[in-house]
Amino acid sequence: MQRLSITDLPGGDDYRDVTKVFIEAAAEMEPGEVILREGFTLQDAMSAFEIGEPRLDSGMATEVDQRPPFDPWAPLLPQEVCWIIDRSISYEMLWHAGNTLAHTVFTCQYSLVVPDMHPDMLPYGPKSDAQRPPQLIPIVLRASICGLLKCCDLTWRELSKGYVYDTEDWQSDKGDASLLEDMQVRNVITGLDGASSWILRSKQVPDPWATALIARLNLRKALLQIMDANVFKSPSDFHHLINIARNHLKTVRTYSSPDPVPESPAYTAFDPYIARKLNSTVPIRVVPVPPMDKTWDAIDALLDGWDELQLLSLTANVSTWEIAGNLRTWLPSLPLRLPYIRSSTQSVFYDGLLVLNKHSPQWVMDRFFFETLGVSYQSVVSFVEQHSSIQWQPWGDLQRGHFKLMTEYIRALWLNPCRRRRLLMKILVDLHTYYARLEAIWASVPELPGTSIMKHIPACALVWRLSVIREVILSGFQLELYTAEEKSFAYWYASQVMEAHLTCLDGLLLAVEPDCLAARELQFQHTFLTALQAMTLPMFALSMPLMSFAWRQMHTNFLRRYKWAFGRAYDLSSVPVVAAPDFEEFMDVSGQVLQDKSFSPPSSFQLAHTILAQLIESRAVGGYAGLWTEERIQLLKNLAEACAQLQSALVPQSMAEMRDFDVGLLKWDVQANSSAWFPVLEVEGVEGRRNKHRRRAEPDAS
Repeated sequence: MQRLSITDLPGGDDYRDVTKVFIEAAAEMEPGEVILREGFTLQDAMSAFEIGEPRLDSGMATEVDQRPPFDPWAPLLPQEVCWIIDRSISYEMLWHAGNTLAHTVFTCQYSLVVPDMHPDMLPYGPKSDAQRPPQLIPIVLRASICGLLKCCDLTWRELSKGYVYDTEDWQSDKGDASLLEDMQVRNVITGLDGASSWILRSKQVPDPWATALIARLNLRKALLQIMDANVFKSPSDFHHLINIARNHLKTVRTYSSPDPVPESPAYTAFDPYIARKLNSTVPIRVVPVPPMDKTWDAIDALLDGWDELQLLSLTANVSTWEIAGNLRTWLPSLPLRLPYIRSSTQSVFYDGLLVLNKHSPQWVMDRFFFETLGVSYQSVVSFVEQHSSIQWQPWGDLQRGHFKLMTEYIRALWLNPCRRRRLLMKILVDLHTYYARLEAIWASVPELPGTSIMKHIPACALVWRLSVIREVILSGFQLELYTAEEKSFAYWYASQVMEAHLTCLDGLLLAVEPDCLAARELQFQHTFLTALQAMTLPMFALSMPLMSFAWRQMHTNFLRRYKWAFGRAYDLSSVPVVAAPDFEEFMDVSGQVLQDKSFSPPSSFQLAHTILAQLIESRAVGGYAGLWTEERIQLLKNLAEACAQLQSALVPQSMAEMRDFDVGLLKWDVQANSSAWFPVLEVEGVEGRRNKHRRRAEPDAS
C-alpha cells in the first residue's frame, strides 16, 4: 500500500498515519479473507459499502478487474468492427432472453458514447493506417450501434405495455442510460443506408469484409423496419421484410468474424462490469456470451416468431388463435417464443380497443357461437326473445363479460407457462358464472329436442370451461408441480373432466350440421379426447403405488392443490359446478380399480394408440387448425409414441400384477419426453439393474 504524504493526510498536522498498524495486523491473512466479529449484523454488512469491501460493494474494482482504458476513436480493422457488431448482437439476444441491459447491451461501451461518435467529431491526427480507415468508427460502427439501441428502444416500448411481466420475462431497468428514445427510426435507417453507401463508394474496405459489413448493416436495417412496421397496414410488405432479413442473415452466417488478436483494442469495447458506472441497483453479474451460431439461431427464431405473428394477423377465426397458442405450449419441441414476440402477439389480437385492429366486442361473441355451433349471435338473441317466457335484457352485460373473458383467455395463451396456468385458474370462476347465466336464460325457454342447435347454447360455455380445466391439470405435469402421490389423482381427475367434455360433445354433434367446419372441429376434439382419456385412465392406475394411502394427509394436499376449484364465488351460483374435483370419489374409485382384475393398462394404451394412428393416417385433423395442422399432427405423433412406449411388457397386464410392478421405471422428464403430460418407461434402467444383479450372482473368476 502506498504511504500517504503529510499533505495528503486529512485532519491537520497532528493526524497520525496508522496504515502500518493495519498492514502488520493483517500480515497472516490470505488475500480476500475477512475477519468478522461476533454479532456481525446486516447493518454492519451494509456499512461495508462505505469501507470498500469488494464482496459487498459491487461498485468497487479490484486490481484483477482493472482494464485498459477505452478509447472510442481507436482505429479498428474491418474484421474487428464485424466482431464488435456480432458480439453486440449476442448481448442483444441475451437481453431478449431475460438479462438486464447493464449486463448485456450496455457492456458495449460504444452504446454509451454514441452522441460523441459523430463524423464531425473525428479527432485530427497523423495519417491513418490504410487498413484501419478512421471513418469505420463514426460512420459504420456508429450506425450499427444506433440501430441496435433503437431496436432495444422499440422492444422496450412493446414489453412495457404490461402484456408480459417485468423481472419474470424481461428486465426493464435502463440504468439511466439512453436507448435513443428521442431519435426517430427514419434517421437511424438513414444512418445505416449512409454507412453501406460509404463502404461501396469509398473502396477503403476490401472484400470480403465490405460484404460482411454491408450484410450486417442491412440485417440491422431489416430488423428495425420490422419492429417499426404495422402488420395490419401492409401484411405483404411485413412478410417481404422478414424474407429480406432472412437473406441478410444467411449472408452474415457465411461471412463470420474471427476473434481479434489478443492485443486488439476491440476487446476494450466491452466491459462486463460497466454497471458500476450506471445507475443500477442490480448486483454485478458477468453473462457468458454464447457462440455466434447460437446468436444467429436466436435471430432466426425471432424471425419465425414474426412469421407466425403475420399469419395470425390474417386469421379471423378465434379458435385458430386458441389452437396456435396451445400448440406452442403442448409441444416440447417448439420453444417458447421470446417475450417480445409474445407481447406483440397479444397486441395484435387486442390493442385495448379492437380485436385484430378492426373488430368490435359483438364480433367476438358472434365468432364464438359460429365456430362452436355454426350459428350467429344475433340468431341466438332472436330465438330467446321469441321463445323465452321472461323478458330478458342482459345481453349487453353478457356480451361485455364474454368479450373480457375471451380477450383475457387468448392473451393468456402467450404468457409464460406459470402465469398462463395462474390466469386460466383465475378465469374458471368467471366461466362458470357465464355458463350459469346462459343456463338461467335457457331455463325460461320451452324444452327443445336434442337435435335442436339452440338447446346446446349453454353447452358452448361449458365446453370452453372444461377445456380450461383440462389444461390446468395437464399443465401441472409440464411445470413439474405434482408430488409423487399427487399424480394419480391428477390423471384420474383429468379423465373425469374429459368424460364430462365428451358428454357435451356428443350432444353438440347431434345438432350441428355435419358438413360445416364447426362439426369437423368438434369431431376431431371428440376423437382426440377419447384417445387422451384412454391414456389418463391407465396412468391413474399405474401411478397409484406412488401414493402413501395416508388419506388425511393426501386430502390436505388435495385442498391445497385444487383450491382454485373451491372458491367462495361458486357458492353465489345456483347452478352446480360440472366436473368439480371430488377426493372421496377418488378414494372409492381407487379401491374399486385395485379390485378390478380385468382392467389392463396396456390394452388401454393400445386403444389410444390405435385411435391416434387412425387420426394421423386419415389426416382428419384440420378443423380450425388451419396453417397449424402439421403442428397438431406432431402432437398426435408424440402422444402415439408415448402410448407405444407404455405398452411395454414391463407394464402389468392386469391389476393382479400390480404388486410386481416397479413404479420407479416411470420417469416424468419434461426435457426428455416427447409428450410432457406422460412419463417414459426407463427400460435401460431395468437392463442396468438386471446386469448388476447378474454380476453379483456370477462367481469370481479369480
